[in-house]
Amino acid sequence: MIYSKPKTQPFNGFSPPKTVRSELKNGIPFIGLHDPNSELMRLDVRLTAGSYFQQKPSIAAAALKLITEGTSLLSAEEIAEKLDYHGAYFEILTDRDFSSFTVYFPKTAASDILNIIRQLFDDAAFPQEKIAIYKNHSKKNLSINLEKTSYLAYTQFIANIFGEKHPYGLSLNLPDIDAINREDIVQFYQTHFHAGNMRVFVAGNLDNSFKELINNTIGRLHGKTSNISDFIPPYPQTARIHRIERENALQSSICIGRRLFNRNHQDWEQMTVLNTVLGAYFGSRLMTNIREDKGLAYGIHSQTTSFLQDGMFLISADVNKNQVQQATDEIYKELLLLTQEEIPQKEIVLVKNFLYGTFLRQFDGIFSQIDRIIVSDDYHFEDAYWETCLKCYKSANSRTLLALANFCLQPDSMAEIVVG
Repeated sequence: MIYSKPKTQPFNGFSPPKTVRSELKNGIPFIGLHDPNSELMRLDVRLTAGSYFQQKPSIAAAALKLITEGTSLLSAEEIAEKLDYHGAYFEILTDRDFSSFTVYFPKTAASDILNIIRQLFDDAAFPQEKIAIYKNHSKKNLSINLEKTSYLAYTQFIANIFGEKHPYGLSLNLPDIDAINREDIVQFYQTHFHAGNMRVFVAGNLDNSFKELINNTIGRLHGKTSNISDFIPPYPQTARIHRIERENALQSSICIGRRLFNRNHQDWEQMTVLNTVLGAYFGSRLMTNIREDKGLAYGIHSQTTSFLQDGMFLISADVNKNQVQQATDEIYKELLLLTQEEIPQKEIVLVKNFLYGTFLRQFDGIFSQIDRIIVSDDYHFEDAYWETCLKCYKSANSRTLLALANFCLQPDSMAEIVVG
């Protein structure tokens, strides 16, 4: 059987999803995507309560994890049973800037689910026995990570570029977990888990009954003044290259990168194109050179990371211990090449098509779309931001990318961490 090649067509445009924006009666910003035919709902509670705002290590993550371990009215087991009964499930995530509580549930269960959420953010009990279990699990997980060269290289890298005591450079140690206590968790919860520090995102059937219901549940949460934290300047270490020996390691983990700008910067989207050329997809230059041609690593990846107050660029790979120098030499070779020669038009077209496809997948369905809306809202962008983002992808050319590479990717500007 002969298969014909699928037809291709140019990427002509994009219309961002239309959001429903309002405030709940307690002032919480409400951002929604309405689909009258959806029987499933997704609700995100977004708090500016990441590790940047904690006074002691791991407290932000502990507070978010433990809010589901019981309230004054419901035990942890009763909460889990109610969620299971309705076929609902939740996900939690604490990063440097934000804590997020995401729950998926049938619309028919909205009343019960929203009442549970209201209790979690208004009346979490933080039982001492659950805190002990959390600390035990956290220590086991961290002990495993501390044996991984990739984990050690990454933590040393962020400490190097931001400073080991800076909120973006701080990493967790076992004594930090031992030091967790209920008083610190409760204080963080009371300071940051409230209506004045909260945004709510919902995707699904946002009919009038649901809007009334969410106002009578989450809209009743008490509010305080939103937490405001002054920008803390990074204080990076002076040494550019760090090598940490691990005698029993079978491989070495490499992190090469630098402090960079965040998503608010005018060059962020163009940097996305440049980073994709370098190492953000399977056909990238780093993958072609170091994996396909040299066979030095199973995978190698470059990325740009945006925090609210800062950003970074990172190349990471795991290689055999006796091939570290060859691998780092090839990485710097690819960085230098981007600063010296214009990217061929054919390669730029290929990368742009990859980015267009990735972009469209990120907007496939309202649950994926709400992820994009959350990102843009984090930085106070208008809904049209994503159209602007695409225009920047389209406008990228060999001349502008060469100039950007000279600004961002000079080999001498990189910190290098090798563990193994």
